[in-house]
Amino acid sequence: MKKKIIIGIIVAAAVCGLIAFRFAGGKKVSYVSVKTSTISQGDVKAYLSTTGTVKSKNTKDYYPLQGKVKKVNVKVGDAVKQGQVLVEYEVQDANAAVKQAQIQYDNAVLQKKMLVNNNNDIKSKIADLDKKIADTDTQIAAAEKSPLAQTPDGQKALSGLQTQKSSYQQQKESLKPISTEQFKQADNSVALAQISLDSAKSNLSKSQDKIISDIDGVITAVNVVEGVSSMTAGAQAAVTVQDLSNLKVELSIGKYDSSRIQLNQEAVVKNGGKEYKAKVSEVDPAAKKTVSATGSDTTLGAEVDILDKPEGLKVDFDADVDVLVGQANSAVKVPAESIKTDKTGKSVVFIVEGDKAVQKEVKLGIQSDMEAQVIEGVKAGDKVILNPGETVKDGAAVKEMAGDGKK
Repeated sequence: MKKKIIIGIIVAAAVCGLIAFRFAGGKKVSYVSVKTSTISQGDVKAYLSTTGTVKSKNTKDYYPLQGKVKKVNVKVGDAVKQGQVLVEYEVQDANAAVKQAQIQYDNAVLQKKMLVNNNNDIKSKIADLDKKIADTDTQIAAAEKSPLAQTPDGQKALSGLQTQKSSYQQQKESLKPISTEQFKQADNSVALAQISLDSAKSNLSKSQDKIISDIDGVITAVNVVEGVSSMTAGAQAAVTVQDLSNLKVELSIGKYDSSRIQLNQEAVVKNGGKEYKAKVSEVDPAAKKTVSATGSDTTLGAEVDILDKPEGLKVDFDADVDVLVGQANSAVKVPAESIKTDKTGKSVVFIVEGDKAVQKEVKLGIQSDMEAQVIEGVKAGDKVILNPGETVKDGAAVKEMAGDGKK
């Protein structure tokens, strides 16, 4: 009996061991397949990428002169030197205009002088008549008191004096002094004549019969025709000369990037598969608002000077520009695709330790489109998981995929 009990115990133990073995042997660990990259140390550069318009740094518009175009010496595409005659004109003798203006001015001054003299003469005559009237009044008063006043001869003498006084009064009333308004008109005539004379003298000093280039460059526009008269100060330039060996790119920077761009930052201009070294040469002090049919837009103007020979670049075409806005040298860096932001807003990465994913909070510095500087949190040589999905959690078992992104 005792022997049977022992055998039963042994059998039961064997069964339990077999069951435990099966459970232990049958349990499999679930791994998450991941791609990794080895964290390295190197330079990280951040760029502001935008598009601008290629322009010449030295452009000169020459506007038409007054007169008929005698000869056009250049055409679009011609290379010209400083001092070269571009357009010749047939111009009127500017001395004749000065002489005519001088005569008009002298006449206006003479007219005013005659007006002053006439006024003085009128005032003198009025004063003389006033004296004669006063003298006649004295004579009339004496005649009225004379003993002969009632005699025919006395009455005749008194009547003659009264008639003479009336004549003096009529003469005085017919004399009108020059008015203030007439003198003002004379002054205005002199002033206008002076302006015309000054203008004629100024035109004489500026008298030109040709357009001369004051820069080296290439003719990019010609808007005059031989034998056709040109008006002065036209809205359209007669000739445009541009230095095509010295170019820049004009940029319009948006609100959120305006604080990133600064003078003297390095830049790269890209066009037609070529790259040209450049530098930020100008940043406007204030933004400008432009209004169009589709709405308004506020941007900050900036310019980059092209430092390399601008072979292949065309003025007024667009070009891509990358402005270096930040750089960290010999920095610990991770691929941008390895960075996640957790629910609290912190930046984290997952590194592989053994066969597990370990979450690491990282403090980031300079960031580019492809990579980011890590100031603290991981070190060079760590393996970081690329594009960690929802299945990659802190402590999760992971397995590197074949053909991963290791460097």
